[in-house]
Amino acid sequence: MSKIVQITDQTFEEEVFNSNLPTEVDFWAPWCGPCKMVIPIYEKLSEEYEGKFKFCMINVDENQRMATQYQIMSIPMQKYFANGEAVDEILGAVPEQTIRAKVEDILKRFPTDERGSLKVLLTSWVEHNKQNNEKFRKWAEKAEDIESDPIYSSTLRAIEELGKTNERLSQILSELQEA
Repeated sequence: MSKIVQITDQTFEEEVFNSNLPTEVDFWAPWCGPCKMVIPIYEKLSEEYEGKFKFCMINVDENQRMATQYQIMSIPMQKYFANGEAVDEILGAVPEQTIRAKVEDILKRFPTDERGSLKVLLTSWVEHNKQNNEKFRKWAEKAEDIESDPIYSSTLRAIEELGKTNERLSQILSELQEA
């Protein structure tokens, strides 16, 4: 039995933006031949990924507000959402393996389990801070009178502390990946 959720302009926010799971929205219409070709694929995947990934359908003829908001000009159009934001899309009727690969990629980028979510957050944090640390290092090389300006020296001490924190978070990330 299909686990695809039929949504409308009125239920879009609740079913997609507020979903705890990554979500696919199939923008379709009953008269669209290619749309009908991919429905069995989404029905199959909705059962396989139940509880891990959410699959929805919205009829663009009956729900023009969301179709307009997402500038749907051709159907079928599959938009993928995670954490309330559009993160990817597929245009047209494509084979199951293409859709499955997209779902797996999104699950990897936006895991729903606690440990997986923590890995993604820590990876993002560590990489972001490494980049910023490098920018501050370059800035400090060029800045004049660092030692005499209290704001500059306070900033550099805070950056040094953040670097130590980042090292510890990197260690935790390594431990999580080994576990």
